[in-house]
Amino acid sequence: MLNFMKSRTAGRFLVITFFVLLNYGLIGQTPDSYKFFPSAVGNVWEYSYSGGIFRRTIILDSILQDGSKLVYLSTLSDPAYRIDTIYNVFWMPTDSALNWHYYKLNSDSGDVWIVDTLNPGAGTIYRLALCRKIYKGFFFNYPTTFKEITFYQYQADTVINEFSWPDFTMTLAYGIGEVMHFDEEGGGPQRILRGCIIDGDTIGIITSVKDDFSSNNSFELLQNYPNPFNTATTIKFSLSEPQKVKLIVYSLLGEEVKVLTDEYKSTGTHSIVFNANDLPCGVYIYTIVAGNRTSSKKLILLK
Repeated sequence: MLNFMKSRTAGRFLVITFFVLLNYGLIGQTPDSYKFFPSAVGNVWEYSYSGGIFRRTIILDSILQDGSKLVYLSTLSDPAYRIDTIYNVFWMPTDSALNWHYYKLNSDSGDVWIVDTLNPGAGTIYRLALCRKIYKGFFFNYPTTFKEITFYQYQADTVINEFSWPDFTMTLAYGIGEVMHFDEEGGGPQRILRGCIIDGDTIGIITSVKDDFSSNNSFELLQNYPNPFNTATTIKFSLSEPQKVKLIVYSLLGEEVKVLTDEYKSTGTHSIVFNANDLPCGVYIYTIVAGNRTSSKKLILLK
């Protein structure tokens, strides 16, 4: 009788263990790497950041002849991403100055890839990405697998070592998408996912889709390109509604260096060239002010 009870207990343990492993994707299924970047029209992500809350919504997609998919977000007039048929994701794919190879969705820990290249006249230099680690956990009681990808500033070669300069880290979650953007230069979390709607299912905390986000999601400031740069770089920002915009460059001491624009701009994506011929090398901050909201990023001038 005792042996029978032990057998029943062991059997229950094995069944429970099986379902736990199944739920975590360890057995019984082949992971679909595309689920690290859910791209269906209608998917919504809502983030907390220093300026409040903003939302990203996929409003449109388009399939190209090679099978790649263009994804359009509500905050941008141009396609935000291109997802190809071998698990690669490219950011701002129709912009000749960007088209970054953002993600390899099927990457393993330790995998490195070239995000973009730049040739300023002194040999090719690179921006690299490293899949730093993959681990399991929970997001609002939702079991998932996290994938951390760290982006590095331009390097002299394609090897990441102790001398490499980490810029920021993006964390993806299986079945969810981007959950965190972390500034490795000391700025801490730039945005953290508070909730999302994926294929109609809500995970975490999210404001009603019927709510008006125009006041919280009126613009997006993009990273300048190239960065680091020699004398000139391009700064882009997008507006979801017409408004007055002021774009200012500051020194690290907070001194105003140059006002790049101070006027009303129409809805859509705008580009401004910052010419720094008369400035010394170093790190600067550029800040956009629109209404009662601001956003800032770093740029690096090298000569």
